Amino acid sequence: MMRLGHLLGGRWVDGEGEGTVLRDPTTGSPIATSSADGVALADAMAWARRVGGSQLRSMTFAQRGELLLSFADKLKEGRQAYYDAVLTNMGANKRDAVFDVDGAIAVLRYYGGLGRDLGDARFLLESEVAQMTRSVDFRVGHLLTSRHGLAIGINAFNFPAWGMFEKVATATLAGMPSLAKPATQTALVAYLMVRDLHEAHLIPEGVLSLLTAGGRELADLVEEEDTLAFTGSADTAAQLRSNRHLIARGARFNAEADSLNAIIALPDVDANSPSLACLIDAIVTEMTIKAGQKCTAIRRVIVPERLLDQVSEALAARLSPLKVGDPRNPQVDMGPLVSRAQQESVIAGAALLAQEGKSLLGGANAVEFVDVDPKVAAVVAPTLIEIGDPSSARLVHELEVFGPCVAVMGYREVADGIELARRGRGSLVATVVSDDSSAFVEAALALGSLHGRLAQLNSRTVGENPGHGVVMPQAVHGGPGRAGGGEELGGLRALRFYLQRTAIQADVSALSSLRAVAGEMR
Repeated sequence: MMRLGHLLGGRWVDGEGEGTVLRDPTTGSPIATSSADGVALADAMAWARRVGGSQLRSMTFAQRGELLLSFADKLKEGRQAYYDAVLTNMGANKRDAVFDVDGAIAVLRYYGGLGRDLGDARFLLESEVAQMTRSVDFRVGHLLTSRHGLAIGINAFNFPAWGMFEKVATATLAGMPSLAKPATQTALVAYLMVRDLHEAHLIPEGVLSLLTAGGRELADLVEEEDTLAFTGSADTAAQLRSNRHLIARGARFNAEADSLNAIIALPDVDANSPSLACLIDAIVTEMTIKAGQKCTAIRRVIVPERLLDQVSEALAARLSPLKVGDPRNPQVDMGPLVSRAQQESVIAGAALLAQEGKSLLGGANAVEFVDVDPKVAAVVAPTLIEIGDPSSARLVHELEVFGPCVAVMGYREVADGIELARRGRGSLVATVVSDDSSAFVEAALALGSLHGRLAQLNSRTVGENPGHGVVMPQAVHGGPGRAGGGEELGGLRALRFYLQRTAIQADVSALSSLRAVAGEMR
């Protein structure tokens, strides 16, 4: 059985005792162990700040970009091994593994390209320079420099590859060394990727550290110039955000947390509209990719009341024939959840939601699972729940069931539908289905304050829209309220979290000299 070590202090180290056992969620078989007991984490973090930070700050943006591109090239070579690891450790088929692994490689390439574009500068200057006094010769500009700290990234179990490298890519380009902490139960692919980069001598000392287990003490070890970016549950995000040491040090914190994402059909969509088929396709895709274990997956379907029965029937017809079971079987459409604990959570959560309406599809005996023992495998059938009175319902707007489960609900007036979407109290993404661009704009204006991303979907845009749940590095990822209140990605915007903005009050010649050697923050 494999032992997952930790890349700390520039070398691989191991913890004491057996630690956590990682299992194949399809068979229940143990595949690896990892322990961080006894690991000198504080010393390793101090070393990374000192050694890794110094190396990155001495590099230009172009050089940091080339480093990220070299990471991408090396990881591309090992893709099949990573796909296999995702299959074994997460029960994900090839399509789902590609979503994670290739997504990680793509984000490294994207930020590597941004580094090339920024060229030989080591810091950035915002484009606006303002006059401060009557004199036109004394002005103020804003300089962005690398923080002399450690970028700590704590990642969720569902995207061990992409979730890790989206944070590593942005921090590295900004000039900060990273400490990546994947969720232990699905850490295998993160370990293999970092191991391959290290064995290829591509990681400059201290630039990337990896902790595959433990990590509960990370918030207690932050320093003033550190950043802590977290992806996971809202409860854990709240605990980290309120950590007294983190608050006292003033370290930056970013969270991407629970999200009751919605897809909303506006009133112009009717029973014969081609856009209605787009809505059904989007929902089925989001339910089945990674068995619905995506922070951006659709959880609530909001449609005009006159379409409620048609949408529910169409979804049931598409979902009922799906084969659920061992993803090693090419006939299987959807694999298991990542663990039995996750399976129990999803089944219990779906049962609670069904109390506010009726279950149309799903349940323990809903399907005949393929090539698995349902007493061992973490399999769950696609679950469809229709909410009878969504305006008075509570749980459907508060409880995220993190699996292949959606709730369908109807509205009478468009304002009611918008209000139902807003009752999620902050979401990462919502998709608005409409053939009327003006109606989409009105909906976007009404929904924007509680959503991090809004996507237009109709028969005209379906070929261009990357998908409701697809996070692209060009767009910000995050959301207000219960979604965590943070932002990451979004091109150069993502670098602001890792850079210190300083107002520079100086004469025009000094600011001109600064601009001559700085990159521009667009």
